[in-house]
Amino acid sequence: MWNDHYLKFADDADFNAHMPKALLGESETHATDVVGVLYRNDTNAALEGYHVNLRLKNGTPLPAALETFEIAPPAYPKRVFM
Repeated sequence: MWNDHYLKFADDADFNAHMPKALLGESETHATDVVGVLYRNDTNAALEGYHVNLRLKNGTPLPAALETFEIAPPAYPKRVFM
């Protein structure tokens, strides 16, 4: 079983400065999906932030360094893990 976390950074530089390198890519304990900038469907205007989906194996806690970047799960996420 997995737990999904939705993260929002200020920009690409903020993501690179704070995302633990050990969590990039995929392994048997995690998967990282860098979504980047999202856009509104109706106006194609950029939404604030740089978005990343992080999937962690059950029992693996979200690193404390990422807690301030976690946002509530979106009602209609643009991308999800399958």
